[in-house]
Amino acid sequence: MAKILMITGDFVEDYENMVPFQALLAMGHQVDAVCPGKGKNDSIATCIHDFEGHQTYTEKRGHNFTLN
Repeated sequence: MAKILMITGDFVEDYENMVPFQALLAMGHQVDAVCPGKGKNDSIATCIHDFEGHQTYTEKRGHNFTLN
């Protein structure tokens, strides 16, 4: 088992934050997710980029991700 420090922040792309975090946990690693200026059990907002046409996208609200 590895100990992994994951540095993240407000409005990170939801998929780029959640998938690695959950995959590493599922593999049995200890993952500590932190954000500058926030503490344990605080949450950050994620975003989802939704492509809506030719080379255009909108940024939508994703999930709340709790820092551990």
